[in-house]
Amino acid sequence: MASEYRLSELPLPSAASRVPEHVSVRVLLIAPYAPRGGGMGRIMAYLGEHGTASGATFEMVESRGGGPAIASAWFVLRAAVRIIRARVDCFPTIVHLNFGEGASVARKGFLLVLAAFLGMPTILHLHAADIFGFYARLPPLKQALLRAVFRRATLCIALGAMWRDWLVDEVAVQPSRVTVIRNGVPQPQVERPSVPRGGFNLVFLGNLLARKGLNDLLHALALLQSRNSPIALDWQFCAAGGGDTSALRHLADELGIAAHVRFLGWLDRDATSELLARANALALPSYHEALPLVLLEAASLGIPVIATRVGAIPEVFTDGHDALLVTPGDQLGIATAIRRLIGDPAFAARIGANGRRLYEQNFTMDSFVAGITGAYQRLGCAIG
Repeated sequence: MASEYRLSELPLPSAASRVPEHVSVRVLLIAPYAPRGGGMGRIMAYLGEHGTASGATFEMVESRGGGPAIASAWFVLRAAVRIIRARVDCFPTIVHLNFGEGASVARKGFLLVLAAFLGMPTILHLHAADIFGFYARLPPLKQALLRAVFRRATLCIALGAMWRDWLVDEVAVQPSRVTVIRNGVPQPQVERPSVPRGGFNLVFLGNLLARKGLNDLLHALALLQSRNSPIALDWQFCAAGGGDTSALRHLADELGIAAHVRFLGWLDRDATSELLARANALALPSYHEALPLVLLEAASLGIPVIATRVGAIPEVFTDGHDALLVTPGDQLGIATAIRRLIGDPAFAARIGANGRRLYEQNFTMDSFVAGITGAYQRLGCAIG
């Protein structure tokens, strides 16, 4: 499909008016793409893979690398050079920057200011799980600097209403420069067995961070083994993700559930898909999240999810209809949700089927690419 670059109603940097019409548009997708880099790089890789039919040309630019944090300076420098080169060759280019919290704000903020200074249209795509807490902990001067940087973006993309409102009310971004676009994931490439074997298989997918609530999940699983449990339950739990497992293994042993628990470490995309396809349910009892891709991936396979009411999760999922939602830290609530799925297969099947419909209606890659294409059009790019 042909692509055009033209002015839109959204104000652009003055240099945009010098870009010729009727030319293709290149998008620099700046994110951490290292295998253990989390959802930001994965969703941008999906966009680069599935968004080519939109007419834009995507180029993935690494912003951090997979090594120690101090080494990220090299990748930031390389990304800056790539932005400058794109400006010098006068090819119409959107700089699409994906922000987390912490050092991610400093890295992408520098690149955003550079691109804006060069007169290039920029997108600030906010994926941060705990941007509110991060911002609140900053001293006033750094808060002011963050606000100034965020307001330099031509357009901000939020994953849900709570971040949109924060950008408008706290950061003072113009409402016309903020839009909400939900994440999307590809159609599953594996088939799920009609009846997964080996008892009830519960899985966790994600980096093994404290905020993911794995300690709470292990305590909840221990409650299933309690002598006070009304029924004997046949279950096993697999956790896949990068991070140190020693403390979690020790906790599982202390709780007397080590025989039921496996820590698989980091898995590649194919192995993760296979693990998920064999699951009866997925649990993500986090304290902070944005809109986790793993929940959408589970829903795409019709797998019931147990999650906490954080981030955009309660905006998207409905408790008792297409997911089971609990309060962060509520170990008894997590155990009750797991026991309900084990003890009522018909209810579990209904939750999974409703989750699958939710995915098909809202979270396919077609929906996501259409939303992103709309954002690019707001920047003056007539795609397709």
